[in-house]
Amino acid sequence: MEKHWLFILTKEGFHVINVLPAALSECPDSLRSAVQKRLEEEGCELLSVSVTESMPYQDKRMISRQYRVILNRLNLVSVLHCRDDGALKDKVFTNELIWGDVLEIIRTAPVDSSLAMLRQAIPEETKKLLSL
Repeated sequence: MEKHWLFILTKEGFHVINVLPAALSECPDSLRSAVQKRLEEEGCELLSVSVTESMPYQDKRMISRQYRVILNRLNLVSVLHCRDDGALKDKVFTNELIWGDVLEIIRTAPVDSSLAMLRQAIPEETKKLLSL
């Protein structure tokens, strides 16, 4: 797979990131274990797995990776993520929202935000159904 790097200019210099789809088998053991435990729960499904590669250090040859897994169970979306380096290596973090909150965030996004662009991409029939 060809990599496309995004260069972000900050006051400290360039920060480089790349987000790629990934397989669960590529994730650190701690994240895979946490995901497998969740997938054993009734109604839990895997939505996506990705890895964000970044070059946050002065030495741009050093690549930091953060793995992210998104799960759905009933009305709850869970994002589990962990890094493969640094002080937080292999520590799994979880963020959760109910789908209603996700929709509210999209619905109330400022007009000039990237979330507003997402709202504009939603088909009209879906917008009406979800009151977006």
